[in-house]
Order: sequence, then C-alpha cells, then structure tokens
Amino acid sequence: MDVGIGAPSPKPSMNVNEASHSVSIVVPAWNWARREELGACLEAIERQTLAPLEVIVVIDHNPELLEWVGGRFPQVKAVENRYERGVVGARNTGTALAQGDLVVLTDDDTVAEPTWIENLESCFADPGVVGVTGELLPHWSGERPEWFPYEFYWVFGCSYAGLPTELAPVRNPIAANMAVRRWALEEVGGFRQGVAPRQIRHRGAVVAGGHALEDTELGIRIGRKWPQMQWLYQPHATVFHRVNPEQATPGYLLRRSFEEGAGKAALAQAVGPEQGLESERRHLLTVIPRGVLGGLGDLLRGRPSGLARSAMIVAGIGAAACGYLSAVLGGWLARGDDETETMAPSPAPAGFAPVDIVEVEIGEALPKLEARLGES
Repeated sequence: MDVGIGAPSPKPSMNVNEASHSVSIVVPAWNWARREELGACLEAIERQTLAPLEVIVVIDHNPELLEWVGGRFPQVKAVENRYERGVVGARNTGTALAQGDLVVLTDDDTVAEPTWIENLESCFADPGVVGVTGELLPHWSGERPEWFPYEFYWVFGCSYAGLPTELAPVRNPIAANMAVRRWALEEVGGFRQGVAPRQIRHRGAVVAGGHALEDTELGIRIGRKWPQMQWLYQPHATVFHRVNPEQATPGYLLRRSFEEGAGKAALAQAVGPEQGLESERRHLLTVIPRGVLGGLGDLLRGRPSGLARSAMIVAGIGAAACGYLSAVLGGWLARGDDETETMAPSPAPAGFAPVDIVEVEIGEALPKLEARLGES
C-alpha cells in the first residue's frame, strides 16, 4: 500500500461523455506552510479525465493563503470559511456554495489519480447510492517504516486492512476522498461540529478511524434518514495522502489510537453503540488478530520487522481501550455547552446604534439621552 504517485495501477474507466452528474469539488485549506501541497492538489484536479463543474477552495481564517490561492489559481473559487475555525466549518462553507449535483471533498495534502472523479461519479448511475468514498494511499514524505502495521494506516487518513478490495457497501465515508449527493447534504444540514469531546479535537475535527469522527457521524445520519440508500467504497477512485515523517512514529500511532478510543465512545453515545461501534467490533474480531498472526509469521520467515508490527498492533489496541475508558469514566462525554454546527447560514449581524458619551455628577439627575438609530 505504499504505491508511488508515479506508478498508478490500471483502473476501470467510463466514457466522459456519459457523465450524468455535475461535480463540485471542495478543498479546505488553512496552513500557509502547506501551500505547495495545496498547489499540487489543485494541479491534479486540473488533470482529471472528467472535468468538475467547479473547484471551491475554502481558506480557514488565513487571509495570506486566500490571496495566494486567488493569484496562483484564478480558475478556482477561493473563499473564506464563514463558520467556526476548523475543517467542519470549511467543508460546510464549501458545500453551501456548491452548485453541482455531487459534492466531492478532499484534503489540501492529497494528489488524485486522473480518473478519480470519473470513477466516483460513475457509482451514482445507481439511484440507490447516496455517497461514495474512495481509496487513500500513503504518499510517504520519508522512508516507509516496515514496522508500521497496515491495520493502523487510518491514523494518518489512509485506507487500511479490512476495507473492501472491490466496489462494496461501507458504513464510514472518509471526507479526504468522498462524494455525496448535494441534496442529501443540504437536507441533513451538513457536517456537525462538536460530535466528540473537547479533549481530542484538532482544528474543529476529531480524527478517529482514519477520518474525522464527524465524517462517520454524517454517514450514519444520512443512512438513518434514507435507509434504502447506501454508501459505497470505490477502491478505483484513488488519491494519495501525504504522510509526514512525524506521523510515521510509534508515539503518533499511540496518541491517535487513544483519540480513536475516546472518539468512538462519544460516537456510541451520540448514535447508539449498535451503529456507533459496528465496524469497530468487526475490525477488532477479524482484522486485528490476522494482523498480529501475520506479523509473527513474518518473524518466523526471518523478517524481524514482523514482531515489531505485531507489538504495535497490540499497543495500539491497548491505547484505544484506554482512550475509550478515559472518555466514559472521565466525564468527557458530558458535552453540555457544546454547540452543534450545521450548514445553516450564520445569522446576519444585528444592527447597532451609536451612543452618546457623557459626563455625569454623582447625585445629579441623568441628562436625557435620545437613541439615534442608523446615524454615524
């Protein structure tokens, strides 16, 4: 799964003239230091075999980056995040502006294969499909560590062991590579802010299971509203997701596993344990044991890294369990004052009235003050 960007595998294709859905692509961005990665993302979108109707780049409270995008990529719609700082607000901003039949979301540090949009869009020929999530392969910035278990690639937002290898239904969409019918997003109110405990949030989102917890909650919410429709996993709609050296470390894996556990506890509270932990139970009972045994098998075949992989799988599961218990027993799930943000437009600023500044003497009557609305 460490395929290089220069060596894409053969993919099924469709005639671009048969496309029946217009596509709006939404790319959130916030980090000036990652502007060149954002540029590579947008250049890859320009090379798509199926051209989108529009590309909306939502800049999260960074005027310098907004100006840079507008100057270098005048063909895209560069806009400011109109909601609370964070990726949830940015995605909701882009979705609210989208005009296409389908909203396709990705991150600013991805590079898509040329047939990415084509293979996502083709799935919607089935009217029973409400959304599609695609394959995310790691683009290693440094050397790929042999000890890092494929079962835990979700910690840096990539496809992991246990996902389908052919087109198949799936519960969890991943917003770094996701397409959804725009009317469905609008009707459910978009992504929700504040799904998980404050203790594990990162810039407005909580990463859990290879994607923001908000992605999973959105998929479940849409599935409940339209149970006759389904999400699909399309492994032939591929983007490469950058993995920085600091992400390919034991400490990062353990921290993100802890956050995974805490986030899943919050999700189970929000949507119920049956749906909230359905995929996790299957992953824990089938994929994880295979991974541990596979690592030990590699050790017996003379590859010492197999033992390290097995050990990290066990350590990661332990960290996730600790996170779950911390959220349940530590009172993290009482979200009381947390607010839920949807795509509803922000209320218009209330008008203001200028005031008089006067001096008064204690003990004397106050002078008469007159309200003068609308005066400057």
